[in-house]
Amino acid sequence: MLTRIIGQAVLQAYRCLDYFNNPLKRPRYILLLVIVSLSNSTFAANLPTINTHSSAGMSLEDEYRFGNVIAGSIRKQLPLWNDLAALEFLNDLTQPLISRSQLKNKNVQIFLINDTNINAFAAPGGIIGINTGLIEQAGSVDELVSVLAHEVAHLSLRHYVQAKEQEKTQAPLYFGALIASMWLAGNVKGDIAQASIHATHSIMRRNQLSYKRSHEREADRVGFDLMYRSSFDVSHMQRLLQRLQPPYINESPQWEWARSHPITNERIADVSQRILITQQHKAHHGFDLGFGLLQIYQAATISNTPSSAIVMQKFDPLSDHHSVLLAFSSALANQSLGKLKLAGQQLERLALMNPSASLIWYSWMQNLLQQQKTPSVIRQLALRQLYRKDSSLSLWIRAQALQQNSKSRAAINVLLALLKEYPTWIIGWRTLAEWSAKDQRLQLNHMAQSQWHLLRGEAHLALKQAQYASQQQPDRQASSVEAQKLKALSLLADQTEFN
Repeated sequence: MLTRIIGQAVLQAYRCLDYFNNPLKRPRYILLLVIVSLSNSTFAANLPTINTHSSAGMSLEDEYRFGNVIAGSIRKQLPLWNDLAALEFLNDLTQPLISRSQLKNKNVQIFLINDTNINAFAAPGGIIGINTGLIEQAGSVDELVSVLAHEVAHLSLRHYVQAKEQEKTQAPLYFGALIASMWLAGNVKGDIAQASIHATHSIMRRNQLSYKRSHEREADRVGFDLMYRSSFDVSHMQRLLQRLQPPYINESPQWEWARSHPITNERIADVSQRILITQQHKAHHGFDLGFGLLQIYQAATISNTPSSAIVMQKFDPLSDHHSVLLAFSSALANQSLGKLKLAGQQLERLALMNPSASLIWYSWMQNLLQQQKTPSVIRQLALRQLYRKDSSLSLWIRAQALQQNSKSRAAINVLLALLKEYPTWIIGWRTLAEWSAKDQRLQLNHMAQSQWHLLRGEAHLALKQAQYASQQQPDRQASSVEAQKLKALSLLADQTEFN
């Protein structure tokens, strides 16, 4: 099991504690990537060749099998924020980068980790992890995209399969150590946790120093290209680098990671030169309002931060969307105080004025569901369908409304349709298990539980639930029991192989 890999990584980290026993306070925040070290060559020239063959020792098929093992461990070990609205925004934000990349398999999985550390990472099999702390601290949506583009570049360049043979054999331990470090950072307090983090990364740096230097440069250049061709503002990449340079990091300990990876004037000059060469005009990608809404929504949902304070601190009062952001924060504040009717009225006004802002509409529908106003929700869903604004959020709202209206079978049908679009959304499978149990559909219940365990990397439990399902009365909406058993057995085999 991959959990054993993670355990080994943690043990190695703790064995190095003496080396890192420093009386100076160690930073709380870590960032697991180097952003943008661009060459002085012309913009589109000398980009690295994408490795799409299997001569490096791991085929694309094997890569995604390995990624599936890692994904299960992430879901089981890390505190994920599985909010569908937040995940859909990040998927939409990343899609332009993915579609323009040379990734052979465009099915990228995004994990949103509920952790205040400033952090992001990429792993084999199209995995990108983003901490909520990075979303909170990003100065703009384009700044966040500069991080995402860098990670997409790592995936498309297949850096983990281009490394030397010794590095390849250490790949499972590397990613296990990465996951362990993130888990420790978010859940263990004090110098011990910080020393463990630094120990883990020190081991990786010593073993893969040449890998980092060469491949980070490539990811920088390809990431810049992806960002530019996706109409994002590449100047924000330069701004991020400037934030990582003294004296800013001296005043803000959350960026202290940059002190061990100094951002030089030369690097910023390289970025500046490439920006001048591109001569990019002001881009209108349409994500600015959505990102501001996401920052407020995240703060109100998981951070227990007054959303009005977020608006005052982060957003320019002269910006185009400031009044909308302020009104949205006020509505969510009233919602958290239990003033559901007032919050609903505010959200309704905002939704009518901003019909393309899906996060406002989604918050309004959730408010109506809390008030048990199911008929109103159904009417709004009909209007959304009429204007062709249906999305996965619409399906999720419809499923909840039908379930609230005691139409269990119809609710399950809609939820199954949603899970076809989002097959890795673990909350959906848990909800399907709950609803099918209430409706006495035992085979569907066991199959949903089996898939839930499978997504968490719990292959034995997934197999057991599939066996239970085979003993129940057949349900035509349950997927093939035998196919589910094969999935569980395949995962067991993969976990054994990659361990």
